[in-house]
Amino acid sequence: MALQALLLSKDPEVHRTIRRVLDAANIDLDLSNNTDQARHILSRQKYDALLVDCDDMPNAPVVLRELRQGKSNKSCIAFALVNGKTTIQQAFEMGANFVLDKPLSLDRATRSVRAAQGLIMRERRRYHRHLVRATGAILVDHGAELPFNVTNISQGGISIECSRQLDATGAARIRLELPGTKRALDVKGEVVWSTPEGRAGIRFQILSVEARRELDAWLEKRALPMDSGAMFINATV
Repeated sequence: MALQALLLSKDPEVHRTIRRVLDAANIDLDLSNNTDQARHILSRQKYDALLVDCDDMPNAPVVLRELRQGKSNKSCIAFALVNGKTTIQQAFEMGANFVLDKPLSLDRATRSVRAAQGLIMRERRRYHRHLVRATGAILVDHGAELPFNVTNISQGGISIECSRQLDATGAARIRLELPGTKRALDVKGEVVWSTPEGRAGIRFQILSVEARRELDAWLEKRALPMDSGAMFINATV
């Protein structure tokens, strides 16, 4: 799956330079020249990178600040494009990972994008979802346990199926039973989405050092490379 980037800028020269750099890096680019439009897009679509023209777009810094407060793009790699008004320190405080001065240098932009690709791929590996057959239980009303089946798992969380809808954005204490492990893993998390049919996504928040070590080892042992570059979990061993 190709990497996806969103550029918020009205500057034609910025458009040309960024498109040239991202095309060379095989990163798909979407353009927005309106801050409200960009905020709307980011609330509905997942991106690997965001580039914001901070000084030459009205209210553009708001997009950077809101990025880290959202859910779908909280881990997005962010570039601040500055033109003498916003300092490097201010850009980092807004949530930028990289800062590029205007007018853009093709060489510097290329080097920054290459560095960003490494961060993006590391984040993708962290949250890459693996198909799995596993079970567990989640604590619900008054400490009762609700059984569930795991449909996929990553280092960052799980998707599950159970017999009822879970409260979205609610805290979750789960006991995760992975095939081939000697004991269940106790995890504290957050329900980030749910459906009336009983499907839900849970983001891991608190794992003990031992539980994290066991989960990472389990994923590493059973992740088998496919010819396409995708990954799946061999949950039978």
